[in-house]
Amino acid sequence: MPDHESSADARERERLHLLDCSMLLDTPASEEFDQITRLASQIFDMPVSLVTFVDADRQWFKSRLGFPLAQTDRASSFCTHVVETADVMVVEDTALDPRFERNVLVTGEPYIRFYAGAPLRLDSGHVLGSLCVLDHRPRTFSPQQCDQLATLARMTMAHIELHQRAGRVNAVTRLPNRTQLFEDLRGRPAGTPSALMMVEIMDHERMLAESRAVGSEPLESLTIAFAARLRQLVGRSVTIYHVGEMRFCLEPDGNTHAQREAFAVQAVATLGGPMAFDGRAIELAPMAGLVEFDAGAIRPSDALRMASAALHSGLGSGAAFAWHDAALDASHRRAYRLMREISPALARGELRLVYQPKLNLRAGAFTGVESLARWRHPELGDVSPGEFIPLVESGALIHEFTRWVLRTALEQLARWHAQGIELTMAVNVSSRNLEEASFVRDVRATCAVAGVDPRYLHVECTENAVMTSARTQAALEEIRAMGAQISLDDFGMGYSNLACLRRLPVELLKLDQSLVQPIDSDSRAWLLVQSLISMGHSLGYRILAEGVETREAFKMLAGAGCDAVQGYYLSRPLEADAIPGFLRLPLPEWET
Repeated sequence: MPDHESSADARERERLHLLDCSMLLDTPASEEFDQITRLASQIFDMPVSLVTFVDADRQWFKSRLGFPLAQTDRASSFCTHVVETADVMVVEDTALDPRFERNVLVTGEPYIRFYAGAPLRLDSGHVLGSLCVLDHRPRTFSPQQCDQLATLARMTMAHIELHQRAGRVNAVTRLPNRTQLFEDLRGRPAGTPSALMMVEIMDHERMLAESRAVGSEPLESLTIAFAARLRQLVGRSVTIYHVGEMRFCLEPDGNTHAQREAFAVQAVATLGGPMAFDGRAIELAPMAGLVEFDAGAIRPSDALRMASAALHSGLGSGAAFAWHDAALDASHRRAYRLMREISPALARGELRLVYQPKLNLRAGAFTGVESLARWRHPELGDVSPGEFIPLVESGALIHEFTRWVLRTALEQLARWHAQGIELTMAVNVSSRNLEEASFVRDVRATCAVAGVDPRYLHVECTENAVMTSARTQAALEEIRAMGAQISLDDFGMGYSNLACLRRLPVELLKLDQSLVQPIDSDSRAWLLVQSLISMGHSLGYRILAEGVETREAFKMLAGAGCDAVQGYYLSRPLEADAIPGFLRLPLPEWET
């Protein structure tokens, strides 16, 4: 143990190691655990019951009843407090507890107001996670109920310990499983050059389709037959591990990179081909992922993760096998880190808004700005919006994030209005925002609290966002009815459906910068933009061109009758306090 490591840090390191050895993280749902959460929910009359495991950076739910998320970041976890205290914890009203009143799981979905959790404690005293019950309203919880919850937690641990004692062989193929693989890798002398190859019989989507069609038994028979084919290929001297429903691992033959690659090529070719399945023959095209490493240099779980990542990269490229790509792996791990740190970053004030002015060519003035999020990470520095915004949009955080943007942008707009600076404010929203039942109500309430008339709010959304469902279109109609303007962002990017477009309450089309930027050097691009401006006007829309970066492009757009422009030629996105000074600068000249 390093000299500087505290006893608490050492114990946490031991706890995480024991959690890793439990082989429970990221495993499929299990009826034996689901029975416990159902029982807990019934006993305590609670809508939510969870079996949670607290990892280094997240809490993951082995069983969840009445809860929409499969995992959360550890920073927002209630159960991490149970891990730290190793005792039953009850929070009768989260909104009144200073530890949790600003927690994203309290202020946003799933709106936790009551929590009670009991530790899942090993004989060593280390706590892996908790059995907890939640409610969406404040509750009381008696000492007797605390004892009952602790008893259920001990029952859960009995299941876990039974799983650990019996869980070294796959029940279907009787091959060593992931637990045994990890133990065998740990037993290798440090520094031993090693390699791991993961083979998948068929991709997950195809497996699910087959399972829906014929059930699990034919798939199990197929898996057993494939294991026999794999054994025939490698012989009895090589250990084969069954590490997933249709995934196997082994050490590839050979001592060099080239030899191992040759083995992988031969393996996927030999293992493929027709195989009997549910009374018919199906064609198998197995895939493989390989990773090389020195024993002891990485955790066994990381070796398996890297082999899995290599397999997935091969799937993405259409290759039958692929080597682990360290750069791609680092990119995935960075994306995961950013995704779990965005919510805490919001709470810490690391994210801010900047504002890009929009020039109204009809009015001859800058009449609006677009709000754009920026993130300065304390360790990673400035994180590109192109990197973190897609992560926000793909997860549950999109709702909290958009509420923050709306609140921050409209509060700033109110301050400008108080100074006599009458601008409009554009805010970007996603299809998931528009599908949220409370979104329109949130927009109306945020305008009211900020003291901003909704007609100064411009809601920007992409073409693919507004055309996803009737609910998104209805939400836009309601927002438009408030007086806000609806703008279609990234117009011309390929999603356009003019038949749908004419039914939307859209007033302004924003030509995507990929169309606008080349117009001063590409005659075909310019012809396309001119056509879009003309078509938009003929359909009754105003047109804004974004991505205007040169004087020549600016003059061309103004001459073509474009209604408004936005881009670096006019101004980069500015901090809020720079906007008043910018508006006092002389306007660029143009001819219409």
